[in-house]
Amino acid sequence: MTRLLRFDFTLDLPPPGHPSSWASMIGQMTQHKHTNRLAAETSPYLLQHANNPVDWYPWGREAFQRARDENKPIFLSVGYSTCYWCHVMERESFENEATAELMNREFINIKVDREERPDVDQLYMTAVQIMTQSGGWPMSVFLTPDLKPFYGGTYFPPRDMFGRPGFPTLLKHIADAWRTRRQEVDQAADGLTDALRQYSLPMGGETPLRVDGEFIDGIVGRSIAGYDRNWGGFGGAPKFPRQTLLELLLAYCEQVPHDSPAKVTIRHMLAHTLEMMAQGGIRDQLGGAFHRYSTDAQWLVPHFEIMLYDNAMLLTIYAWAAGALNRREFAAVARGIADFVIGEMAGPEGQFYTAFDAEVDGREGASYFWTQQQVDELLSGEEAELFKTAYGINLGPNFADPHHGSGEEDANVLFMPQSSAELARNLGIDAEDLEAKLSAAREKLLHARKQRKQPLLDTKVLTSWNALMIRALALAGRLLEEKRYTEAAIRAMVYLLKHHRTADHGLYRTSRDGVKQVRGFLDDYATTAQALLELHRTTEDQRWLTEAHEVARQMLRRFSSPFGALYFTDAGADEVLVRQIVATDSPLPSGNAVAALVLMELGNVEAAEGIIRAFADQLNRQGEAFSSLVQAAMLCVARRGALEVPAGKPAGQMGALAHSPAEVVRARAKRVDQNRARIVLEIAPGFHVYTHQAPPGLYPTRVTVSGVDARVQYPPKSKDLPLPDGALAGVWEGQVAIEIEAAEPLAGKTALVQAQPCSHGACLAQATLTIQLL
Repeated sequence: MTRLLRFDFTLDLPPPGHPSSWASMIGQMTQHKHTNRLAAETSPYLLQHANNPVDWYPWGREAFQRARDENKPIFLSVGYSTCYWCHVMERESFENEATAELMNREFINIKVDREERPDVDQLYMTAVQIMTQSGGWPMSVFLTPDLKPFYGGTYFPPRDMFGRPGFPTLLKHIADAWRTRRQEVDQAADGLTDALRQYSLPMGGETPLRVDGEFIDGIVGRSIAGYDRNWGGFGGAPKFPRQTLLELLLAYCEQVPHDSPAKVTIRHMLAHTLEMMAQGGIRDQLGGAFHRYSTDAQWLVPHFEIMLYDNAMLLTIYAWAAGALNRREFAAVARGIADFVIGEMAGPEGQFYTAFDAEVDGREGASYFWTQQQVDELLSGEEAELFKTAYGINLGPNFADPHHGSGEEDANVLFMPQSSAELARNLGIDAEDLEAKLSAAREKLLHARKQRKQPLLDTKVLTSWNALMIRALALAGRLLEEKRYTEAAIRAMVYLLKHHRTADHGLYRTSRDGVKQVRGFLDDYATTAQALLELHRTTEDQRWLTEAHEVARQMLRRFSSPFGALYFTDAGADEVLVRQIVATDSPLPSGNAVAALVLMELGNVEAAEGIIRAFADQLNRQGEAFSSLVQAAMLCVARRGALEVPAGKPAGQMGALAHSPAEVVRARAKRVDQNRARIVLEIAPGFHVYTHQAPPGLYPTRVTVSGVDARVQYPPKSKDLPLPDGALAGVWEGQVAIEIEAAEPLAGKTALVQAQPCSHGACLAQATLTIQLL
């Protein structure tokens, strides 16, 4: 059983976060007396904290080394640019001089943008959920210098209140525990790390499974059990679109027989849900995009941020549903999404930006609200009355700001109490004439709204989010016969392949203003390959299919595991505690699920089936959380027939992952003479490391010496091992001697050794070892 660190107080979690504006923070740094290391970053979220008095570090070796050198715990704070409670905690705690002084004295403080580093966020969110049975942002986690978590939560208030500790109180308790209860801290850290390693693997079942049509039917039946008969959607407030489930249901309707009762039922659920969402306040009725989720069950008052990935998936769904459900109005919704994204979220080279903030000057949704008086001032009498009837303003205010004002409803979120067709019938006018009048009115209000101060646009370019939008635009271009959507998809893909490719044929995760950051993760590769395949279907241009094969080849080379499924981080990940293998949707489709769909389409059926088999037990137990993987399994069954999955865990499942890189690869220095030294690597039995001449996509062993120009001589390889794509890679096993020679004395110099330890196809994070040359 995992032992958790305990204190004599209880911590509660905040309600779900709402976004907050950070516009005033960027471009005004000269007004602040503090500047920390985050000023050199590109993430708008990190830049917002660049003038905190907290001595923030970005995630990386510099922070880790300082924690080790000073024997201090790490405080890790994770958030994102449109997170309301992240900004609240910043204002309350991270801008507070006294709190910052306490943080700087007792901790090494690291700030992470979860959109740039989903690997860090995903891993430590799992730890927080283990500790608290819940999660959210900002995420606040305390780590040992070797990155093991031992305590965590989400938002903490600035002072003790209502029986809850304030953030300073918590910091003092943690610092005291680090000094006086170190054994207990280490036990908690070791226990949580063991739990993370267990949770990071696909788990086999106790009985054999057969993945077939009946298996899929059962999961789909469970997934729709929470259908809201009144308002559509699945589940209650707060209500999310659950795009991966909606896409699964669309795909399912294509698979089941035409007269199936299940198909009739699901088609109704889909049409009802998409109709209610399109009429609700969750949709920006003037701009055309969708907000992130609804705070109520009626789709009325949204969480106002606008995310690229939400709109990419909804564009796919509405464009697909327009034909599949024979609903012309869904095509109009799809066009509204596409036009908004192309017009408002695209960069100069066709790349797509990440998100619009939800608030302006600290007021959530401020740019989106309307009053009767404002409408009357902009529209003529008859036009105003029609607009107010169509968009619910005549029913009275429906929004009260939960953070400001009197708490009374005093403004309107635009929504449609009834569909355009129903309104036309009730008014006794032609539907097309009604739409023409409403369109003209919307244009006038949209023009007026643009004169207001606008929410800030996060101009990060994320590979996977761009790929989702490229796929959606290519599909919409084909299904809606709209050439400019296809052209927009092509421009964005050209941008990714030009600017987000690494020198070794991989992908970067993110860029901003031309600065590229972080090697890509599994979802970056899988969604890019999927988008390339969609472009090929739409354009029939062979180059996109060729590129899809290359991206998929790199994906298998970098992320393969011995368990069939793929790791989330690539083989060179050297800044994570554990390499995770996950397949749950988040609400984005999981990388493993998209990879299975891509591999199936590219003809690598064995690899696709391996992914599905690895998670078959989890699908059986909790398939509702794996909608995208269920879709992949459904496609696999339709093309190949049933999959038989034996009982038990995959052979050697814990194998390499039961170890840390530093346990597997050790290094020591031996002095040969004044200008020569020998680094001896000792590689644990059953493991190997790649040589200094590893092929592109793998991570070679490297030795560098600080402050001196040294010649490094590496030994021959021990043997060759096959890679997932059939190529061979040289490896070393056992003991390896690496010679160093310099033109000046080496005494007192520091050697840095980087090596990639693997065991039978399971690779750990890259080991980074620092050695003093005596």
